[in-house]
Amino acid sequence: MDEAESKAASPAETVVVVASVGTVRERTDDNDITKDNHKEEAEDSDIGNSEKVQKSQKSNWLSRLRRHAPVEIDQDGSVIMGKRQLVTVFIGLSLALFLSALDTTIVATALPTIGSDFQAYQAASWVVNGYILTFDTFQPIFSKVSDIFGRKHSILFSIAIFEIGSILCGASTSIIMLIVSRVIAGVGGAGVFSMVYVTISDIVPLQNRGKYQGIISAVFAFASVFGPLIGGSFTDHVTWRWNFYINIPLGVAATFMIFVYLHLPKPTGSFMDKIKRIDYGGTCLILIFGTLLLLGLNFGGDTFPWKSAGVLAPLVIAAIALAFLIYYESKHAVEPIIPPQLFRLRTCVATFICNWFFGMAFVSLVYYLPTYFQVVRGDDATTSGLRMIPMQIAMAIASTLSGWTISKWGRFKLVVVAGACLLTLGTGLTTMFNVNTSFGEVYGFGIILGFGVGSLFASTVIAVQSAAERKDVATATGLCSFFRIMGGAVGVAASATLLNNSLQQTLQNFLPPDLMEATIRSTTFVRNGLLQQYLDQVIHAYMIALQDIYYMNLGCAGVAFIATCFLKHSSVKERKPVEQAEKPGAEQSAEQSADLEKATK
Repeated sequence: MDEAESKAASPAETVVVVASVGTVRERTDDNDITKDNHKEEAEDSDIGNSEKVQKSQKSNWLSRLRRHAPVEIDQDGSVIMGKRQLVTVFIGLSLALFLSALDTTIVATALPTIGSDFQAYQAASWVVNGYILTFDTFQPIFSKVSDIFGRKHSILFSIAIFEIGSILCGASTSIIMLIVSRVIAGVGGAGVFSMVYVTISDIVPLQNRGKYQGIISAVFAFASVFGPLIGGSFTDHVTWRWNFYINIPLGVAATFMIFVYLHLPKPTGSFMDKIKRIDYGGTCLILIFGTLLLLGLNFGGDTFPWKSAGVLAPLVIAAIALAFLIYYESKHAVEPIIPPQLFRLRTCVATFICNWFFGMAFVSLVYYLPTYFQVVRGDDATTSGLRMIPMQIAMAIASTLSGWTISKWGRFKLVVVAGACLLTLGTGLTTMFNVNTSFGEVYGFGIILGFGVGSLFASTVIAVQSAAERKDVATATGLCSFFRIMGGAVGVAASATLLNNSLQQTLQNFLPPDLMEATIRSTTFVRNGLLQQYLDQVIHAYMIALQDIYYMNLGCAGVAFIATCFLKHSSVKERKPVEQAEKPGAEQSAEQSADLEKATK
């Protein structure tokens, strides 16, 4: 449907809710919902403030901190903001997301130094794992809790937790304190990550949301690219502790912009009423499931053998917790943290499946591409990271372009399917890697893969948000990330198992047992400690094992592509009726519901 048809089909007037005073008013729909509305506020007598007072408030920045201006809501439930206000809030959200994403990669290059400083080389990996553990499991929790306590309070609380965790990380005096601090920071990072995407859905209409989600996904990609480089620079030239202290000034800036300029409807009810609405049973079960699943996957093949009780016990308990979670959420939860109705929507189910296998393929590939560069091609850690930059830049470009395309065309299915197709093509091309593959081919294949991944990051979020009811948008957005990250954890564990099994079967034919264990556990040993007479054979063995991983990734990408074919052909320009649009992060009062019904008759 083009713009002319859209105008003809849309109602003559748009109902706008002034949420702060609980009234409904109408104004002509001339597609200016994003224009600055301060002038209208001054002219509307319902506001109760004179023009003189409003001008005085605008001239004093301190009064902005205290002012609670009326919040207008569009037909689809998004808050109407002026252009300057929207840009400022978006910059603040981008800064917050950059910090959250940066913390997932910035310490990667600092782990050897951290392990050396604390004399705890084996435990150093949990500096990363601890953050990812809570970063993933808390995302759907924050998404649902924000429906009760409001988006603004949730994101500010998340930034505060993240900042506290970062300060404690920088001040850590032992490896245990550092790991615990990273777990705390992961809780805040989860809230920041999920709240940024959810808040954008609250302040940008669905038909324009693609370009904003695309830019946010590009920010995430850039943070992933520059994280290891920034972390390596701090570690080499200052101290690894600045990998965490850098979050403080940026976090303060993000907090200021969000606190001052983000005005959303306030949730109704007292604090105790909100506390009672929390789904404690579902929260506990999802934490048990996510934590034990990730622990079992991290322990398997590394800390303990896969068949040991240390691995099987958490995985079995996680499966039991998942069964209880499904039963409890569908039968007993009043406000379920995972609404069962989402799994009755074809687009949501297809997107969740796509994201799970997309995460398996992509995270596994990113995790083991450095192994190819360092072992097979002989690069050092820094060079292997630089070789992945073309793919990461392609991700950022594709994220932005896919979002703009969805906003322009008004439909998302083609973009999602194209992204999954490019992901499948890119993973298929990696199966051609060998010891003689030119770096031009490596970069070209990586760019194709990056375009596929970047297209999926933004478009899958738009897909679930367009399919879900307004009251479920936050939860659907959180689950979208949850499935992708959890799939990535499973993909890395499966890849590690394939790599270890393949290497053991091949290396035992020519390598002494003492050298075989060191060769499997340390890629650095292969190039720097292994006898020259074994080097060519070991490189060949690694190449065989890596190709097994690449074929698994190809299969996962293929499943993701098949899942995208079941998406519905929906348009993001088709707004939901006003009576279905709910205030973001707040319940509608009985009076507002009555006013809405009266206004729409």
